[in-house]
Amino acid sequence: MVKQGWLRRVSRRLSIGQKISYGYAIALGVAVIGTTAGFVVGDRFQHAALERHNRAEEEVRLLHRLQASILQARTHQQQLIPLTEDLPALRDEYEHFLVHAAEIKRLWASVATHAQQLEYQADGHQEGIPELLETYQGVPEAYFQQANQLLEPTTQANVLPAQLQALQQQLLSFTNSAIALRFDGVSDDLVDIINTSYEEASQAKATLLSWETIRIQIIAGSILLSSLIGGLLAFYTSRAITKPIKWVTTVAQRTVQTSNFDLQAPVTTEDEIGILAASFNQLTQRVKMLLEEQQAAALQQQQMQETQLIQSEKMSSLGRMVAGVAHEINNPVNFIYGNLEHANTYVDDLLALIDTYQREVPQPPSAVQAQTEEIDLEFLQEDLPKLLQSMKMGSDRVRQIVLSLKNFSRLDESEVHAVDLHACLDSTLLILGSRIKKGITVTRNYGAVPNIEGYSGLLYQVFMNLLSNAIDALEEQPDTNSPKQLIITTEQTDPNWVVIRFQDNGSGMDADTQHKIFEAFFTTKPRGIGTGLGLSISRQIVEEKHHGQLACCSEMGQGTTFVITLPVKLTNSLPKTTAKSDRPKPAFLT
Repeated sequence: MVKQGWLRRVSRRLSIGQKISYGYAIALGVAVIGTTAGFVVGDRFQHAALERHNRAEEEVRLLHRLQASILQARTHQQQLIPLTEDLPALRDEYEHFLVHAAEIKRLWASVATHAQQLEYQADGHQEGIPELLETYQGVPEAYFQQANQLLEPTTQANVLPAQLQALQQQLLSFTNSAIALRFDGVSDDLVDIINTSYEEASQAKATLLSWETIRIQIIAGSILLSSLIGGLLAFYTSRAITKPIKWVTTVAQRTVQTSNFDLQAPVTTEDEIGILAASFNQLTQRVKMLLEEQQAAALQQQQMQETQLIQSEKMSSLGRMVAGVAHEINNPVNFIYGNLEHANTYVDDLLALIDTYQREVPQPPSAVQAQTEEIDLEFLQEDLPKLLQSMKMGSDRVRQIVLSLKNFSRLDESEVHAVDLHACLDSTLLILGSRIKKGITVTRNYGAVPNIEGYSGLLYQVFMNLLSNAIDALEEQPDTNSPKQLIITTEQTDPNWVVIRFQDNGSGMDADTQHKIFEAFFTTKPRGIGTGLGLSISRQIVEEKHHGQLACCSEMGQGTTFVITLPVKLTNSLPKTTAKSDRPKPAFLT
């Protein structure tokens, strides 16, 4: 008790560094004499025993790996026989066979190098590995050379079935050939050599342990003596200070090296070291959370940027292709449309000539009369103008479609210009005409909306996304007596802003879906149909490119409304987002 009280009083006046220095100086100073004696006596003989033991273990390891590779090579060679009917599987198995062939070649060379070492020859080895190398010299090379001669043709582009059938028979014969049996003999002889190496390793280990025991006995005596002299100092310095610091340091180093922030330093005390360990654990957890958040955000941003880049390139290519197609269609259509006017004039002149002829010649020749009855002249006079009129209407329709395609093809515009919203909407609806089926009614409630400053190609993309989603929602709705409606409304809320609403009476969305629809890669469509980027890109176009706002309001069973707010001038700024209660609700005609 007196000794412990003295140690406590001394330790209170010492800093942590002094405790460590004095404690280890006393404890190690006493132990160094016995330790030095143990090392001097033991190292001289232990070093030679350790080298012999290491050589024996290295020999066992090499021989084991060589034996395993030989067995695996033979296994793969035999597995090639039933695979001759499956050429891809045969080639794959042949690649594994070549891998083991290369491994056996390397291990054979390593074993030969090991046997040529002076230390190995000094141990008195006259048999074993040298005899094995001499007996089976050139056997592995000959075995793999013959196997490659059989299997090399299978790597060519055109392999005939007859060749594969012949290969199967050749592989069966090769399996039982003399060189294959000689190759198997290597593995069999390795068993005895490995057993001999195990015995040598055991002997070397026994010698090593004997000298290790002698050295440990000497060192243990010195440690026991040092513990009697400096036991309390070693206990206080090592257990109370050094070990907790070492734990924290080790955990910190492993955390930095492995980037594993789940590692925790043990908190064994409540002093400064314990507080340090607890603070370190909190720090690692916080760093882990921040890294996970940053990695998730960076991954999502990278995926979104890559997908947007691909989408942008696709839309740009689509625009160029559509522009080219529209141009090619427009030339013949204009030619037809321009000639219809002349054709109509010519037909009118011909019909007038026929009328004049009928008035001037009441009794035409019998041949003319027969031809008139055969071609049904009265029907031609009545139907030909109608036919020309229908051709003109069809040409007008084609010209409108071509104009819409030309407008839609301007997806890669880079300059701001005046945009006619009604023309954009009409062109988009014209392109989507094939999807607007009989059961869907489209209502246009266009107000007095001026042209705005913007990018018409990008707005076409936004309108296409919103209208396509609305049509999809209406098509997914089961057939009922109520009509499927899509209402498009435009209005100018004040001199600086215009509003475009897309309303449908589909099945609607729940609140959780509404919160996620503008997130990248979120989609409610089946896998492989939607990319989850349509609404995300649309919001980016509206808000970042046009300084506007894209909002959604939906209720289950009541339909969905998308509202686009755009400035008339791009210099205008959008006010704060309106409250949820002020957002437009879907309204439908009954």
